[in-house]
Amino acid sequence: MKLPLPFRRDRPIIPSANAQDHAERLIAESLRMLGQVCSKVADAIEAQRLERQGYAHNSYLRRLDLDEDDDAKKSSGGPGTGG
Repeated sequence: MKLPLPFRRDRPIIPSANAQDHAERLIAESLRMLGQVCSKVADAIEAQRLERQGYAHNSYLRRLDLDEDDDAKKSSGGPGTGG
């Protein structure tokens, strides 16, 4: 029968592996949370920028360049007019 030795060298490997696993999990979760915070801050900054340009909060944006293109197509007899 083999008795366990009280001062074995390979004994601390398991607790250090668990500690490393725990630390890596904490770092990964912290980075995910930091990413969410950064995203919310970016959204807030963008909302403030749009409010300064005259857009109300939660309003739909309208592309002005598409309206100009549509007006040019209508006046020049674009596709679908048969000519």
